[in-house]
Amino acid sequence: MEENRIRIACFLILSFSIVLLASQGTSSSYLNKSWADESQNKSDSGNDQEISTVPSQDSEDNNQTANNSTDEVLGGDQVSEDNNQTTTEVTGENESSQNTNQTIETQNQTQNNQDVNIQNNIQMKQRLEISISEEEGQAPIPLEEQNRIESADRLIETQHKALTGPDCRPGNVLTGASNAGDLRVLSKCQDATGTVMHTKKMDDGDYKLFLKLDEQFKFLANEKNNEKTDGFMVVEIVPPDQGTNGVILPKEGDHVHVWGAWVTDKPKGWHEIHPTWKVII
Repeated sequence: MEENRIRIACFLILSFSIVLLASQGTSSSYLNKSWADESQNKSDSGNDQEISTVPSQDSEDNNQTANNSTDEVLGGDQVSEDNNQTTTEVTGENESSQNTNQTIETQNQTQNNQDVNIQNNIQMKQRLEISISEEEGQAPIPLEEQNRIESADRLIETQHKALTGPDCRPGNVLTGASNAGDLRVLSKCQDATGTVMHTKKMDDGDYKLFLKLDEQFKFLANEKNNEKTDGFMVVEIVPPDQGTNGVILPKEGDHVHVWGAWVTDKPKGWHEIHPTWKVII
């Protein structure tokens, strides 16, 4: 009986030991598995963290690169703006310099033109003075020329109609002319407008002026005017008409309107308004 109890106790102890060993094995396996899983989780977490860190670093590097690129672009824009500003300033300076040069050239050209005009006026007056000074002792133009001019004058007389009215003079229109015998009347009353180019008081008392005719009156001059008086019309105010009402003795540069007898000075061949009995400015 006692022997059976001992066997049963041994059996129970053995069974308990087996159970205990089995339980320890399972627990160890479970612990090993848990440790392995934890290690794996830690490894995965580390990998994830590393993976997460690497893109983050790459992203930061990319962002930095992008920022640097943006800074470079902005810097390029600034350089471009600076270049544009410099180009604009240079262009402005060039334009200003060009305008200054053009202004100087224009001023020089104007001055040159003025000098030329002054010189031309001096030469013109010298020619007119020579024409005037030669009047006293000058020989008449050749007879052949006189006849040719007379023929042209006859044609004018038949085609041209004299003015009438209060500005015209009745009777002998050559009264007061010291050389009336040398004058052939083309029209007993004719007006003209133009600019006074030269004046001179003659020895016989006549106030002589050379008139640059306005366009509508250029027909009054002839070829001898073109040849001897630069195309100007010879206008003479005789002494009896000087100082009378309606007669102003003009000066050079005046624009005048005159009335008088349209005549040919036969010894010289040119046309004149002589005597001139009305002059207004």
